Amino acid sequence: MVTWFVTKNFISWIPKVLEVAREAANAIMEVRAHKNYQVKSKQDSSPVTEADLLANQILEEGLKSIKPGIPVLSEENETIPYKDRKHWSLFWLVDPLDGTQEFIKGSKDFTINIALIEHHQPILGVVMAPALQHYYWGCRNEAAYFQQADNEPEQIQVRSELSFPLKVAVSRSHDHSRSANAKWNALIQRFKEVEFVYRGSALKICLVAKGEVDLYPRLGPTGEWDTAAGQCILEAAGGQLVDLWGKPFKYNARETLENAGFFAVGCADLLSYIVDKSD
Repeated sequence: MVTWFVTKNFISWIPKVLEVAREAANAIMEVRAHKNYQVKSKQDSSPVTEADLLANQILEEGLKSIKPGIPVLSEENETIPYKDRKHWSLFWLVDPLDGTQEFIKGSKDFTINIALIEHHQPILGVVMAPALQHYYWGCRNEAAYFQQADNEPEQIQVRSELSFPLKVAVSRSHDHSRSANAKWNALIQRFKEVEFVYRGSALKICLVAKGEVDLYPRLGPTGEWDTAAGQCILEAAGGQLVDLWGKPFKYNARETLENAGFFAVGCADLLSYIVDKSD
C-alpha cells in the first residue's frame, strides 16, 4: 500500500484549495443573484439546488488538479460503496454548499466545506462563506486563520478559559426549541448563564475556533462532510470536536457517512460538564 506523507508538505496546498473554493463561491453567488434557480429534493428529502451541483463540479475538478489520483468524496456525488473507499488512506471530503436551506431562504449563513482526510482524520480544512466573504482555514499541528474579503489573514484561537455567560452557537434552521428537547434542556441547565448565538452551516464550528463562542452542541445527526473541515480548523485553533461521549470522530471508517451528535468546544474543561458518561 502506498503511504502518503502529506503532512510534510500539505500546507503548501492551502492557496490552491482557496483558489478552487473561490471559483466555486463565485458560481454559487451567480446562481443566487438570478433568484429563479431550481430546487429539488434528494432521496433523504433534503433540498439541492443548481448552486450545489455547479459548485460540486468545480470543486471536484479543481481538487483533482491539485494532486491527481486523490479521490473526492462529496455530498453531491453518487454514493461510493464502503468496500471501494475503505482502503483510501488519503481523500478529499467535500460539502459544496453546506446550509442549502439557509441559501434558499436568502440567509448569508451557508458555506463551502473542504477537508483533506488522511488515515481517518482531517489534516487540512477550508470553510468559505461566499455571501459573507469569510474564509477560514487550518492545518493539523499548525495554525488556523480567518480572512474577511481582501483583508490580511489573521491567526485565530479558541477561548481557552471557561467564563460566563457561556456563549453557545445554535442553528438558525434546526430548532432545538429548546423547550421541547429534553436533552437540550438538560445540557443547558448545567450552566449558570447562557447566551445563544444563531448561525447556519459550518460557521458555528468556525465561531468556536475564532473564540467568538465557547460551545456548539449538535445533538442530532450530521454528515461527515458537514464537520471534517470545521473540525480541522477548530483543532488547529486549539479546540476540540468530539462525539457525545467525548471521543474524536473517525472519517470514512464505516459503511455509513452519517455522524452522531457532537460537541465543538474551545475550553477543554467544558467537556467534563457535557459529555455523556453512560455506556
